[in-house]
Amino acid sequence: MPPSGATVSRLLGLLYEASASPGHWSGFLSSLCKSTASGSSYFLLLDSQGQCNLNLNHGFDPHWTRAYMTHFHKHDLVLSRYLAAKRLHGEWIGTRQSVVPDRDYLRSYIHNEFTKPQGKLFSCAAALRGLDSGVDGGLGLMRSYGEKPFGKETVTLLTMLAPHLKQALNTHRMLSVSRNRIAALRQSVEALDLAVLSLDRTGRVARMSAAAQAILDARCGIALDDGFLRASVAAEQSRLSAMIAGAVATGAGKGEEVAVRRTTNTAPQAGSDPLWTPSPGGAMVISRWPPSRPLGVVVTPFHSSDVLLDDQPAALVFFSDPEARPGSRAVVLRALYRLTPVECRMTDLLADGCELSAVAGQMTMTIETARFHLKSVFRKTKVNRQAELVRLVMGLPSV
Repeated sequence: MPPSGATVSRLLGLLYEASASPGHWSGFLSSLCKSTASGSSYFLLLDSQGQCNLNLNHGFDPHWTRAYMTHFHKHDLVLSRYLAAKRLHGEWIGTRQSVVPDRDYLRSYIHNEFTKPQGKLFSCAAALRGLDSGVDGGLGLMRSYGEKPFGKETVTLLTMLAPHLKQALNTHRMLSVSRNRIAALRQSVEALDLAVLSLDRTGRVARMSAAAQAILDARCGIALDDGFLRASVAAEQSRLSAMIAGAVATGAGKGEEVAVRRTTNTAPQAGSDPLWTPSPGGAMVISRWPPSRPLGVVVTPFHSSDVLLDDQPAALVFFSDPEARPGSRAVVLRALYRLTPVECRMTDLLADGCELSAVAGQMTMTIETARFHLKSVFRKTKVNRQAELVRLVMGLPSV
């Protein structure tokens, strides 16, 4: 039978709280283990360079976590099969047996050298679609020898959680840099260069960043009406209202009131019966009057038990304005990567779309000198190409 609405709502509250408050990830993963009778749970992420991150986990020995990130993920037959299924189907959710049969797994290097020494045998995972910045990965659960294999009920639960896992991970990544510098969400919303605002449990705007305020003050395609977001185009307003209502209900722990249908095409072990899950929000574009280009809008649930947040936000709204010129990220670049002032200015110019030759001209240096500084930037930021550097920089807030 499908998991109860109370179980799903409780897990989603912990998940969305963790997305903006890193200290709560352990609470979500621990609760997920209890709900599924699992010994360990984890988020596994791989970037475009194949670098592995397994730091968000519960029930793993730190020694084995480090060993997996540095070595074993490159030889993980199960991981490669999940990613292959994800590429084929767009997403894949199921037990380890859905991608690797027992006869192959029990002979594999990853089992005999990694999971078996830890006493772990059974696993169930969700390889997620739609993670930002080209990241691959998802969430997994493990059980030990002597326990029952995972079955339909666990696959069903992960299928219901999957869109929320994606949304929470993307929010986590978006806020990660600011989270390290700012103590509470209230302060981060006000200080971020991101165009972001929070909504209370009625859907009214509670707080907003200066960048979001500027977009709404322009009243071009979207504005505030008695504290509520209003799109100028009727059809867009209808869709925006539905996304906000769903995200707010989920963040407020009432997601079953606005549940949306969830397909099981990418999770055949969940069965053929239709599934429902609380709304994860969504994304859309808002039309604006020419020559302004459309505004991107992402709405995601949010939950917090932090007493500092007396407005109790239930959802976050992120604006992506193609007309906005990003500010300098020099402070963040210096703090995170120890870039010199020259390297910071060069990186900002490249992120603005300048070619390296144009950067050299603006900075009155030879192209050879510019290449020398660029190589230093690559080394410090651990990227190999200019396109990767630009993607990295565009994901940082301006200060």
